[in-house]
Amino acid sequence: MENIASFLKTTISILITLAIISSGLFLWGKTQPVVELANNQAAAQARALSEQQYSAFDNQLVSGSQILTAYRRYESQPGFCLYIERPYVYGQDASNRQISMNPSGEGYCREFDFTSGKFKEGTRSSWTDEDISNASGSVYISPQSRYRAKLIKDKNERIAAIYFQAQ
Repeated sequence: MENIASFLKTTISILITLAIISSGLFLWGKTQPVVELANNQAAAQARALSEQQYSAFDNQLVSGSQILTAYRRYESQPGFCLYIERPYVYGQDASNRQISMNPSGEGYCREFDFTSGKFKEGTRSSWTDEDISNASGSVYISPQSRYRAKLIKDKNERIAAIYFQAQ
């Protein structure tokens, strides 16, 4: 008799334990979509916050002086480049019409296709803010000139550059 009582206690405790575990697994399965949705929303908000610093240049008309401002603003971001397509001026060297600038001072930018607005393989040399602000220089950008700014994203959908196209 004592063995039967012990057996029943053990069986009932195992059944209760299994019921608690199965209900926990059931609730965990029900909450997974909610957790995944919350993670996706948090990631989207984090991306929006990190991209907010670029909102002043997102498909906006900017002046030449704002290009210098962008250069100074993004000096602390390694690998970030500014690509500038200056207006055509008769008699001007065509090779200095499309310039790239690396505010962090790394010296090189990724190769950029100015017609499609996308990155290409390779690197290109970089100009500095002194080069574009020197009125007698070959790559001078007038503070009054107008440019259309476009944000350029890399393969990871991270903003990696700003493209300024003369208007």
